[in-house]
Amino acid sequence: MLAFSPEARNAKLDETLRGLVEGRSTPGIVVLILQDGRPVYSRSVGVREVGGTAPIGANDMFRIASMTKAVTSVAAMILIEQGKIGLDDPVSRFLPEFTKLRVRGPDGAEGPANRPPTIRELLTHTAGLSYNFINNPRLVDAYRDARVTDGLDQPEVTTAEAMQRLASVPLGYQPGTGWEYSLATDVLGAVIEKVTGNSLESFVTERIAKPLRIESFVFNAPETVRSRFVQVTRPAQVTGALGTGYVPVMGPEAVPFPPTKGTASLDPNRAFSPTAYNSGGAGMSATVGDYVRFLQMLLNEGELDGVRVLRAETVRQMTQNATGNMPTIRGPGWGFTLGFGILTDPAAAKSRLPAGSYGWGGIYGTQFWIDPTNRVIGVVMTQTAIIGSGPISNAVREAFYAAD
Repeated sequence: MLAFSPEARNAKLDETLRGLVEGRSTPGIVVLILQDGRPVYSRSVGVREVGGTAPIGANDMFRIASMTKAVTSVAAMILIEQGKIGLDDPVSRFLPEFTKLRVRGPDGAEGPANRPPTIRELLTHTAGLSYNFINNPRLVDAYRDARVTDGLDQPEVTTAEAMQRLASVPLGYQPGTGWEYSLATDVLGAVIEKVTGNSLESFVTERIAKPLRIESFVFNAPETVRSRFVQVTRPAQVTGALGTGYVPVMGPEAVPFPPTKGTASLDPNRAFSPTAYNSGGAGMSATVGDYVRFLQMLLNEGELDGVRVLRAETVRQMTQNATGNMPTIRGPGWGFTLGFGILTDPAAAKSRLPAGSYGWGGIYGTQFWIDPTNRVIGVVMTQTAIIGSGPISNAVREAFYAAD
């Protein structure tokens, strides 16, 4: 259990945030941490854009990228509770283009997939799919040639076009036999749209946002909120290290992704495009406070303020490691659930978080965690791509627990 004093904790966190901004790791950062449903730390440090004076704040909008995955996964579980989809249903039941897939093995040879991936394998990223920025040597050329989008660029691409392109390229392994961070949650979003007959944004709004009194969850941001968006930056030297300075990302840009030695194609303006498909894995924007309300519902096992979004047993099922000892992108000590990364071995992960904590981040510079042991929720929001979701957010999270 946490035993530190609030004063010591806050002083440590304040020092960390000041160091990140004054040390030119990010121009601005917003942090909100709750324990037992009550804020224990809320700070905004820095500015909204490079060279500007307007302070960053809790009412600002952030592109949350892969933190969208948690929301889409909850949306899918709502449909599973309703019996409209099943965890072990093949994706091809809903998206016929995924019926006859091929697998490209380590030697480059291709053969037929034994079967289509299942909904469960989409949720756990064991479907055989990838991302461009993952830089899988067997798949990266095929993804590029087919113009597969990671849901972070190409705002003109529709859901149907995105799925057709993805289904045309080979899988990296037979479904269910490996783990790779991937576009699986985008496919899950397309399944949700097919089953409901509406956009993913519409379903999220009606079944998650409105019941939880959340106003900021958007995939295609209307003109009325665009002025609230924080400017996207990237490290001036994309090495994965802190303190290298930063530069704005104004339009489509290929940004180095050091963890895989790949490249992420980022277009911050995609968030404003009325034509961009609702990327279930990367397309949403939100405020820090609204995202915390969503997380509090999860920590409460599906309920918030008397409103139930999911059954308690469903949330418990969602928050158990579902991938065994398969290596994941977070490295040793981490597994993956039906939608989240989960800490299985704090010592192996070199983390102060307790085992059973779960969460994820977003490539534009955001991260969340839920610590059920201490009933703590944390959200870190920057818009400094790449390092914001890794070294910056990790520094904040570890500082919170270091005060213990």
